[in-house]
Amino acid sequence: MIKLIKKGRKYNLIRFKRGEFQFFVKFLRIFSKGLLIFGTVCRIFTAQTFNLLKMRTFGKIVLWLLIIIAVLVIIAYLLPRQYKVERSITIGADKALVYDLTCNMKKWDLWTPWTKNVDTTALFELSGNDCEVGTIWKWNGEILGNGELIVTESVPGKSFAYDLTFDDGKYQSKGEFTYDEVNDSVLVIWTDQGDLGFNPLNRYMGLFMDKMMGPDFEQGLAKLKQVAEERHGWPPIKEIYTEDQIVLVIRDSAGPESYGHVMGRGYGEIMQFIKMKRLTPKGHPFAIYHSWDSITHFSVFDLGIPVEYADGGKGRIRAEEIPGQKVVMADYFGPYEQTEKVYHALDTYVAQGGLEIIGNPWEIYVTDPMTEPDTAKWNTQILFPIK
Repeated sequence: MIKLIKKGRKYNLIRFKRGEFQFFVKFLRIFSKGLLIFGTVCRIFTAQTFNLLKMRTFGKIVLWLLIIIAVLVIIAYLLPRQYKVERSITIGADKALVYDLTCNMKKWDLWTPWTKNVDTTALFELSGNDCEVGTIWKWNGEILGNGELIVTESVPGKSFAYDLTFDDGKYQSKGEFTYDEVNDSVLVIWTDQGDLGFNPLNRYMGLFMDKMMGPDFEQGLAKLKQVAEERHGWPPIKEIYTEDQIVLVIRDSAGPESYGHVMGRGYGEIMQFIKMKRLTPKGHPFAIYHSWDSITHFSVFDLGIPVEYADGGKGRIRAEEIPGQKVVMADYFGPYEQTEKVYHALDTYVAQGGLEIIGNPWEIYVTDPMTEPDTAKWNTQILFPIK
């Protein structure tokens, strides 16, 4: 074997002895195994160190998360426990009218944003009397969820308050309407407030209550203003039940030029029959309109007068029994030829209230035009039978 030995800038070839070569080979083998063992040890140490670092990093992450959660909880308890949402609007209508629209649960469908139009699956249940403390309004639907409103205060023209619960009583709040006269208008203030309790999540939710509920309040009040101002020019309208009646009636027809003559003649015949039979009138003269031509204003009607008792009629006079019925009624004061606006108001009232007309309209003539010359004082009650 040979090896190179440097002398100055030259290399000389020399021969290895056999023993030297074998020793050199063993040294290389031992050195190689040492490197393998060292490499293995390094890999094991490196892996354990990496795992340890990973565990330490994970621990730090968990620790920081716990710190953040603790800080958020502390901040939550520094937030207000109470929340309040308030909106207001000025309405150019009578205070009594606005109060009736807000205190009567049957009329909330006219203006609130929470109706069947939002949730067609919702079922509503109302128990109690209109605008009275203790009245309960319940609902259950896929979108609206389940809830309950209980009237707790009702002061006509001043305030109307209620308790509100959602999700089987899990969420509770108190709502209120107040009414203040401002010149010829009414300032309506609608509020909702509640206690968020000790749940940190509820405290944070309280920060968003105004943004969540406010738009609905604004939408509802805007609709309330529209409905109230539209009804401001209406005569008083109410839903009532009439009593059973015995009446004497005559079927007749007339047009614009002959109404006065035909109706005067008909009532005259009935009054003569009442006097002849010695009957006792029990109400005001009325007319039931069976048909009406909106172009020619020609109509077919029954003219009648209620009496205490009648065992029959004579000629074209008929004795009939009219059972009591539910009606929507408007009290109108003015000349007969201007009743069309009252019919329009009643039609709108019925449509907005989701009511169903089941009979022909009535006109009850409370004021006798023969004894009251001022047409502005003529009182006519106009009735629509409803289901």
